[in-house]
Amino acid sequence: MFDDKYEVKNMISIAVIMTVFNRKEKTKTCIDFLISEIFETQCSMDFYITNDGCTDGTHDLLESYNKFPNVHIVELQGTGNLFWNKGMHVAFGEALKKQYDFYLWVNNDVQFKNGFLSVILQDAKEAQKENEIYIICGPVCYLETNELSYGGAVNLSKVNPYKRKLLVPNGRIQHCDCINGNCLLIPLNTARLIGNIDERYEHGFGDFDYGYKVRFKNGQCYVASQFVGECNRNDIKGTWKDPSVPLEKRISLKNKPTGQPLYSHKIFLKKWFPTFWWFYLISPYLSIVISSVKYKIKH
Repeated sequence: MFDDKYEVKNMISIAVIMTVFNRKEKTKTCIDFLISEIFETQCSMDFYITNDGCTDGTHDLLESYNKFPNVHIVELQGTGNLFWNKGMHVAFGEALKKQYDFYLWVNNDVQFKNGFLSVILQDAKEAQKENEIYIICGPVCYLETNELSYGGAVNLSKVNPYKRKLLVPNGRIQHCDCINGNCLLIPLNTARLIGNIDERYEHGFGDFDYGYKVRFKNGQCYVASQFVGECNRNDIKGTWKDPSVPLEKRISLKNKPTGQPLYSHKIFLKKWFPTFWWFYLISPYLSIVISSVKYKIKH
């Protein structure tokens, strides 16, 4: 629960952007909660959801919301191979065909806190006083704890893309350089200027890239004043970051879309950290080899 109660008096139009794959119950929980926030904020809300080849009844779930007169869901069909970034590109691209006051990216695995939407809309008012081009990144914490898991970060190096510090919400908006897309509020002016998420990325990097594009256009990225929800970080067990996994399999997992594929990584590094992009492109492979050798020696 939030400490304070904010009121948004004017009717605000929001397009919710989401991509889903076989997590029907999480999708239902997320949509139901966002619908409940409509009445708290007195806003209108349309949903743009990419159904990326779901086989668990997600289509029927989305169809069932048509019986609610104030809920409008636009379902976009994916191939099953869009993953997060390309799925978001499809949904966001469709939403951008209409003008909304705000576009709200959400992940369906975030358990949002009551009143979160009122908070980030109030944060948007504060941000607009500094810069008309801005985005608000909603930080999330681990389930049942108050420890930060995803959110906005400040860069601590101009050449090292991974030397950064996540910002813990402190009751007021904070400037940041890098953002996660678990919960991201984008006002109309920013959406018009920046446009859609870069579809070249296979799964990750698209949210980082979007934040850097805002900064490149002299806009500002902000971390919301409070936690907006709960979401655990993905477990590294069984992934390319797990040193107990055999070396060849780790390299294979890294190059998959859900890992850190070479194509996406190269685009991101050359675009935003060009000085030593080649070093940071190969360094994960060096890290894999070194950590695998250390694990073998230890065990």
